[in-house]
Amino acid sequence: MSEGPPNNFEKGLESIPTPEEVQSVFEQLVGEKGYEDVRKLEDERGLYLWDIIVSAKDGNTEYSYMRKGRYSEGQASATAVHVTFFDEADIPVGGHSVAKYIEGKWRLTP
Repeated sequence: MSEGPPNNFEKGLESIPTPEEVQSVFEQLVGEKGYEDVRKLEDERGLYLWDIIVSAKDGNTEYSYMRKGRYSEGQASATAVHVTFFDEADIPVGGHSVAKYIEGKWRLTP
């Protein structure tokens, strides 16, 4: 016996942040340093991937937004922004989640 497709009304429709909301999170994280867009991708539902970079002499910092889902560029189990730190040779040396989109609101993570 088939249960049929999931009922979106029981779960509630997934909220998707606007590009302006994602930009606001980037601005909170970066401060006055400024950043450069690396790539920004959208589909029929809106923005799903946005990478920015903050350049510095001692190594760059990359922030990456990805909407929950599976894409040709990768997949995410939650809508979030992650940071990756690079050394002077542009080799990744660390990173972690810095913000998550939960129930329609951004929450910065420590």
